[in-house]
Amino acid sequence: MKSINRNPYFINIITILILVMTSIGIISFYPKMGDLAQNTKVSSPYEDYNLLREIHNSSYVLYKDLLEKEQGNNLKFSNVYIQDINSNPEEYKDDIVQKNHIENIESHVNSEIGVWEENLSRNFKNLDYLVSNKNGDIIKTNNENPLQELVSQSNSEELKKLQDIYAFYMVAQFNEEGNIRINTVYGADEFNVRNNFIDSGFRNLINTYDDTVKFNKIKDTTFIYAIPKELKYNDEISRTIEDSNININSDAIISITLIILCTILILSLLVPYKKGKEILGIKYIFRIPFEILVFIFGWAAIMCGISSCSSILHTLEGDFGKTWVGFGINSDFDWILASGINTIMWSLIIYAILAGVMFLKHIFKTGFTKYLKENLLIIKIFKRVIDYTKNIDLTDKSNKFIIKILAVNFIVLMFICIIWIFGILASIVYTVVLFVILRKYFNDIREKYEILLNATNEIAKGNLDVKINKDLGLFNPFKEEIEKIQQGFKKAVDEEVKSQKMKTELISNVSHDLKTPLTSIITYVDLLKDESISEEDRKSYVNTIDKKSQRLKFLIEDLFEVSKATSGNVKLNLVNVDIVELMRQTQIELNDKIEDSGLILKNNFSKNKIILNLDSQKTFRIFENLINNIIKYAMKNSRVYIDILEEDSYVKIILKNISEVEIDFNPDEIVERFARGDLSRNTEGSGLGLAISKSFVELQGGTFKIEVDGDLFKVIIEFKI
Repeated sequence: MKSINRNPYFINIITILILVMTSIGIISFYPKMGDLAQNTKVSSPYEDYNLLREIHNSSYVLYKDLLEKEQGNNLKFSNVYIQDINSNPEEYKDDIVQKNHIENIESHVNSEIGVWEENLSRNFKNLDYLVSNKNGDIIKTNNENPLQELVSQSNSEELKKLQDIYAFYMVAQFNEEGNIRINTVYGADEFNVRNNFIDSGFRNLINTYDDTVKFNKIKDTTFIYAIPKELKYNDEISRTIEDSNININSDAIISITLIILCTILILSLLVPYKKGKEILGIKYIFRIPFEILVFIFGWAAIMCGISSCSSILHTLEGDFGKTWVGFGINSDFDWILASGINTIMWSLIIYAILAGVMFLKHIFKTGFTKYLKENLLIIKIFKRVIDYTKNIDLTDKSNKFIIKILAVNFIVLMFICIIWIFGILASIVYTVVLFVILRKYFNDIREKYEILLNATNEIAKGNLDVKINKDLGLFNPFKEEIEKIQQGFKKAVDEEVKSQKMKTELISNVSHDLKTPLTSIITYVDLLKDESISEEDRKSYVNTIDKKSQRLKFLIEDLFEVSKATSGNVKLNLVNVDIVELMRQTQIELNDKIEDSGLILKNNFSKNKIILNLDSQKTFRIFENLINNIIKYAMKNSRVYIDILEEDSYVKIILKNISEVEIDFNPDEIVERFARGDLSRNTEGSGLGLAISKSFVELQGGTFKIEVDGDLFKVIIEFKI
């Protein structure tokens, strides 16, 4: 039965659950992270650089509206802001080219400021403004509040009302030279507002760097901008204010994230290597070449840091959905989306860290040098190149082959150095040196080839003890194969000698074991011929003849059975067999013999049934032969241990007993036909019991092994489940 702990599917399911639960635990810590990362110093949202820059850009849109009202006609932005285009006469000789150049600049100006105009109408709906000329006349406004009082500041009551209505307001005045002055700032620091609102130059704002173009400035105009406390619309102003309420210190988030990642790393180091490498296929990652793995883990480490910090920050700021997916995500769905993606992200991060730690443990376990030799991609490529260069056709004559290579090499060098006479001379010297080196290399190959050839000739002559001690380099694989052939020949010779010896012993043993009962039968038949013997003696002689006949019959039957089993000419009737019950049945059948021998059987069987697909009769014969063998040769009144153990993929049957006499035989030879423990062959038996048992076990796909330890005799049988 397989243990649950060894089931890889069970381990992987548990691992996934642990990864998910750990990820959820980290996510549940997010609010605490937010508390720890709160900024103590909070600035006004109305000092935001991007917000003030967009308001500043709006001044160019409103200034055009002012001029249109004053002049009474529609104007383009290019008409308002382009003063002159001084084209280079050398560059624009053609009037059409010059015209296209002017049109492109005008189109660019109209397009850029047109974006600002659309931005003012769509994304700054909460912005109240008032535009007045140098005389103080109100030219354009989008509200009914007396914002003009912010310029004169003569009516304190009106100013107080405005402060009750507005969270922020400011006044930007352009003089006749186009210089800007910021004053009357409320709701933000005036210094910060002035620095962020300053005009960096109209040319830079519209991204035009053509020196031939001169631009007009905004002149003699006052702009008043105000943002109400109660915002009616959801626009850039409202989003900026909302973002300012989330005062998260990103540096603190980075520090907390590093602590979490380091904690995961330390916990991963505590995971044992043997169990860790089995998790979710981590061991298969080790097959990837070292350079690729370093790149993957390096990239993963960077992404772990960036994604975890970014995810925590945006989750705490409440704009996760907008950041990762886009606009149109409501707060409820944003929370669900953030939780799901954060769980997946942290699970992958933990898995990546665990895989990286197991990778480092694998390197230390394998050995740094050995690992690099086996897994460096550059070494594998280099070995393939070397192997390719060694693939030389040895049937060609070496000198001709070398000369061909050198000729090609010389021609290549000639073309390389053709322009320099000294280069040609150097190529000649290089070719001579290369010839000497290659000649030496091929002589070495020829010498090693001759050593190999001489060794094969010696083996062909029958000298199986010849040895090749020298390193043959290119021919080492052939050397190893020859050594295998040499060992094979030796083994075959030893087997043949052993077979001849066994044949002689077999004939002798068969003759002895057949002759003994046959001699007894003949002797008692001659005695029965004597008419003077008594009736009691006659019955005794007949009984003896019957016993010897039965023994001779059993001996011949065993001989035929082991002969068929050895040749494989046995038909198996495979059925489901409970081998525990079969062993008990065998012991019951032989109970009388066991009790007569005084042996004590100690059974160690499984409480459950052990069902195997076997031939019940043949398996019973195996058990019967083994127990009979124990009864014959075990020490009287000793204990006999019989174990039937169920392992992962096989069942093991072990029989152990103490021999009555000293064990002085070879365990491998005792299972041969007619081999017996008592070499004098005084005990009854055919000497075929173990041979028959071994043959029947192997016919049913099992293994049969005998082990001897002093006088302890052990038989081990294994069947696959």
